[in-house]
Amino acid sequence: FGSSHFGSSLAATSAEGPARRSPPLQLGRRGGRGRGRGRPGAMWRPDAGPCVAQVEDWGEHPDDVEYLRQLKAMPKRIMKRRELVIKNVDLEKVVKKQGKVSFSLAVWGLSEYSKSSGLGDDAASIVHVFYESKDERKVLNAFSTAGLDLEQSEAVPVDPASSLQHEQEIMYSKECLLIQDDYVYEEGPPLPTAELKKRFGM
Repeated sequence: FGSSHFGSSLAATSAEGPARRSPPLQLGRRGGRGRGRGRPGAMWRPDAGPCVAQVEDWGEHPDDVEYLRQLKAMPKRIMKRRELVIKNVDLEKVVKKQGKVSFSLAVWGLSEYSKSSGLGDDAASIVHVFYESKDERKVLNAFSTAGLDLEQSEAVPVDPASSLQHEQEIMYSKECLLIQDDYVYEEGPPLPTAELKKRFGM
């Protein structure tokens, strides 16, 4: 970067022949020029020192300790989870019911090469539905009115100590959350070549 600038400067210097070397800059005790062979001023030090700010490990700083204390003091909801694979057009219908009925969703999109997915209106996603036991009947009815049988999926308790970030967020949140993964996943096993050709009109 800036190579042309430096190159032209060197060319201009060399065109006039060898330049006379100026005597090395001498710094006196007060940083003055040409005052003998004094040692460098106090502003210079023999080593550069640490170049990166020293940061305490997570959890050791007082702010971290206070944050963890407040987090543990927050109420965590006891949740149930059901899983199903649904078309994205049906997912849009369910999302509109959030708020009217208390439940949260975690969504993983499936690629068009997946058995349960496809192109256009056939595109589908894996969906985890989270809710509290007291809202179970309302949640099941909400999915039923959208043409989805959520009750056929087994309900499993969500581990309060879950290592999954989205589950922790849902348990701590008082609101209905919609958490969607940015990536697209392929459902295995791979489809036969003949079925893929039929799906893509090849």
